Amino acid sequence: MVPPGAQPPEGLYQQVGYLFTGLVFLSGAWVWWRSGRMLSGLKGVPESQRPGLILREGLLYAAAFEASSLCGLVYWILVGSHATRHVWGFILLTPVLFLSLVPSHARWVKGLEG
Repeated sequence: MVPPGAQPPEGLYQQVGYLFTGLVFLSGAWVWWRSGRMLSGLKGVPESQRPGLILREGLLYAAAFEASSLCGLVYWILVGSHATRHVWGFILLTPVLFLSLVPSHARWVKGLEG
């Protein structure tokens, strides 16, 4: 159990929250961009390397979105008792971003078709 921080979310701590928010949305934009490039270039990858590529990309995207939960944990340590809803927002963004931005099996198949 990580104890909640007692700092008010003002000044420097508010700026840290804004920085974390920007990093979370930057990771979402990066995954969207990279998945589009991977889907468009999937036809050029040899068939024997495709499963490894898809697994690697899925793990890479999961790691990028895990940063949101880590930002939530750090924000909890700083201002947890005053900004619980913001902390939970960071934590809940991880699965939401993953489910909405990571290509599904059908999109990978569609990327092979052209």
